[in-house]
Amino acid sequence: MAHDTILFTQARGGGERIEEFPADKITYGFRHNRPGAISFDLPLDHFKTIQANIEEGVHEVVIEREGTVAWTGPILTAREDDRANTLAIGGEGLMAHLRRMHITTDLVFTVGVDDQFDIARALIEHHQDKASGNFGIDTTATTTSGRKRDATYKKEAQKNVYDAIVELSEVDDGFDFNFNPDTRKFDLFYPNRGKRTNFIFDDRNIREFSRQRDATGQASELIGQFADELIVTTQDSVALTKYGLTQRVIVHKDVGVSQTATDQVADALNAYKDVPNLIALTVNTTDPQVFTYEVGDEVKVIWPSKYDPVDEFQRLIGFDVVWTQAKEEVILYLEPL
Repeated sequence: MAHDTILFTQARGGGERIEEFPADKITYGFRHNRPGAISFDLPLDHFKTIQANIEEGVHEVVIEREGTVAWTGPILTAREDDRANTLAIGGEGLMAHLRRMHITTDLVFTVGVDDQFDIARALIEHHQDKASGNFGIDTTATTTSGRKRDATYKKEAQKNVYDAIVELSEVDDGFDFNFNPDTRKFDLFYPNRGKRTNFIFDDRNIREFSRQRDATGQASELIGQFADELIVTTQDSVALTKYGLTQRVIVHKDVGVSQTATDQVADALNAYKDVPNLIALTVNTTDPQVFTYEVGDEVKVIWPSKYDPVDEFQRLIGFDVVWTQAKEEVILYLEPL
């Protein structure tokens, strides 16, 4: 069953509503601490398909589902195909705005004073305070995590704001974050986003099951390079026995405190020591109802795989909604806890 889904454009930063569009198929998604993507095709010969209504880098696209704003983000690409008579549009969620923000003055935060939530908000505010730099991201929340951090961002490094926030979130005892597509609020979650649910995905509601394992980025030893030539190295004995000495280097030149550096290396090793085990499930949108779960939630997955059966709770790290005029389905992306 297809649900009432409306696609329209608006001015960058959440300005006035410009125009609704007659897309036949829309795919839009959500990711853990990453911007989800959107894609759809428009008929070139439709009177609404003009640059004044939909332009890459200028406008944002919004998905309204059953009267509620479900997705918002900047339009980034437009590919015109005269033979196919289509304009293929691509974009990402509000988080993508941060990828075009950089730190252009010295910013210093100290572990005795600055909460990691306040640092993340300050990085966005630093750019939005610049002339023409406001993208309508709401950072007015005052919640804190209780976890203080040190960080020094030098003007000459021109650190990207998105990269800085991701790196900050991934240190030991870090946080999750998201951008509300309706209110444009920068939401922060400590220690992480999501909850354990009673939802079960099995052969009753799974239409397709696939799994990807990839040892390309696996590491049993992690080497961290930090400010002032500080180097921290750590190993995982279990991974060392199983995979041998496989090494990876991370670089965080904005960190100079030894304990912070040690925490970052230990936390990063936890992410790399095992081979990623990503499951993708294509499911319906009614059992359970889509948007009754969210990225970060833990759901039960049961699947009688011949290669490696699954019967456990897994964490939802992203999902895509695929809408057409005839039907709607969801692709879930999960990983072991």
